Amino acid sequence: MGLTWYLEAGALVIVVGAGLSMWLLRHRAAGRAQRLLEERLRFETLLSELSAKLIHIEAGGLDAALEAALRQMVTFLGMDRGNLDEYRDGVPGVRVAWAAPGVETLPSILHADELVWTADRLRRGGVVRFSRTDELPPEAAMDRTGYDRLGTRSHLSIPLQAGGPMLGVLSFDSVRSERAWPDELVGRLHLLSEAFASALERKRMDLSLAERLRFQRFLASLSVKLSNASAVNLDQDIQGALRSIVDFLGVDRAVLIELPGSSGTARAWTLDGPTDQARFPWLSRRLQTGDTVRIPRVAGLADEAAVDRSSCLSLGIQSALALPLRAGKTLVGGLVLGTGAAEAAWRDELLEQLYLLGEVVANALERAHAEREMGRLRQELAHIGRVSALGELSASLAHELNQPLMAILNNAYVAQQLLEAAAPDLDELREVLDDIVADDQRAATVISRLRALLKKGELDHALLDLNDLVGEVAELVKSDMVLRHVPMALDLAPGLPHVRGDRVQLQQVILNLVLNGVEAMGAPNGRDNALVVRTSTAGADAVSVAIEDSGSGIDMAQVERMFEPLYTTKAQGLGMGLAISRTIVDAHGGALRASSNPEGGATFQFTLPVDAPRSRQPGT
Repeated sequence: MGLTWYLEAGALVIVVGAGLSMWLLRHRAAGRAQRLLEERLRFETLLSELSAKLIHIEAGGLDAALEAALRQMVTFLGMDRGNLDEYRDGVPGVRVAWAAPGVETLPSILHADELVWTADRLRRGGVVRFSRTDELPPEAAMDRTGYDRLGTRSHLSIPLQAGGPMLGVLSFDSVRSERAWPDELVGRLHLLSEAFASALERKRMDLSLAERLRFQRFLASLSVKLSNASAVNLDQDIQGALRSIVDFLGVDRAVLIELPGSSGTARAWTLDGPTDQARFPWLSRRLQTGDTVRIPRVAGLADEAAVDRSSCLSLGIQSALALPLRAGKTLVGGLVLGTGAAEAAWRDELLEQLYLLGEVVANALERAHAEREMGRLRQELAHIGRVSALGELSASLAHELNQPLMAILNNAYVAQQLLEAAAPDLDELREVLDDIVADDQRAATVISRLRALLKKGELDHALLDLNDLVGEVAELVKSDMVLRHVPMALDLAPGLPHVRGDRVQLQQVILNLVLNGVEAMGAPNGRDNALVVRTSTAGADAVSVAIEDSGSGIDMAQVERMFEPLYTTKAQGLGMGLAISRTIVDAHGGALRASSNPEGGATFQFTLPVDAPRSRQPGT
């Protein structure tokens, strides 16, 4: 009985021990499962919380939210440091980093010279993870040295993507202890990385939209500025446009090259003003073929571009981009952008903006070219008009010249006779010679005025006194007024503000209107002939010249037709005088109109704007 009892007691102990062991194992497994479940619930709660924060945060606060989320994630994982590096077109953007006190911050992985293998794997979409650096493959020997130098014992990097190119890298480091990265944890972190990637993608879209809106505003502003550009102020307008483009794009220099057009002329502009287009012969040839030229390093240009290389380097351009400018289908020039950096990458995204900017600048160049051509034709037409007007004065001009010439001849005869005397009267001889000099100067003045009116050349815009112009024309037609028995009176307002314009063309307008008034009084109308030329101010910003005649007047129903080319009521008229006059006045920013006088006759009046700088000075 004693043995049986011991056997039964031993068996009971074994059974109880086995049951207790099974209970302990089951309880431990249940506890582990409970902890895993709790950890998973904590992670899912964290994931939901961070995702909600990153989704609903406004764009302006997104960077701060990313920094808070990274710190919360690093703390949750028990890591020593974490990084969130944003990349845009391969260029580093915002960087968010957090490290425990005393722990060195990890450098940007994609641009760290000693983490080449890691960067390459991340760019190809792979995850980099190791519990110990000796787990890295042999080809990552440089990376292993780099991680050891940074004190990294365990590391995990996940590329951030949102259905497109890589947006950045999310990385975690353990410095004080080794850390394992089981697949389950990496899988959960992938879910977290998607929240970060979505936030970065939203930020990129917001920035892209803001940049597009900013570019559209700049493009509209530049279009308005250059739409008002004129051939007269083209240099200043182009220089201002180049400065705006440089400031907007963040480059250092800009050059605008105009290619030779039908006129054969070509120019170039820099930020400092006009320059010689011949400084860029190689670029001009490339642009004429319609090529877009990217020059990463100006110093590396071939010998055939030696002149261009020297010109660019003298302007401080180390890297350049040149694109052709087209107005419609017409190639009109090229825009060259440069940076002072030794080498620059010119992104395709930038080219899209530049082509739009180029169209605006090209249209301005084309308009200026058309305006110059119109100006040339207008000058030719005005010259024909001056020749025609002076032809009408041929009789009076001949008389004006004959008078001093005859006086010179008579005085010369008198001088000869005085010299034949035994004792010449030197005082009288001196008076005769003075008369010869005066008559010669009188004839020279007439010829000088004729040459000025008959000359052809470029417009010369200068400050002018309208009273002086009227007086010079009055002297020129004085003899014609006498021959035609038309008294002319001048009523000139003193102290008129100056205008800016071409002296010869404005004199032509006054001459045309004076002759038009004289001819209007050719037929008897029962009134005495009289011509009055008046100058006056026309408000605060303009001055006026009015020519009043006592002729038969004008039909106000046909008044606008009078200014049409080839319209005339004269038997011998060309019908161009008034048309040319209005064209000249319009080109000077003024206006020419006609009206009938209440007491008979007509008045032709034109106004011109006062020169702006002078108009701001009292007493001018």
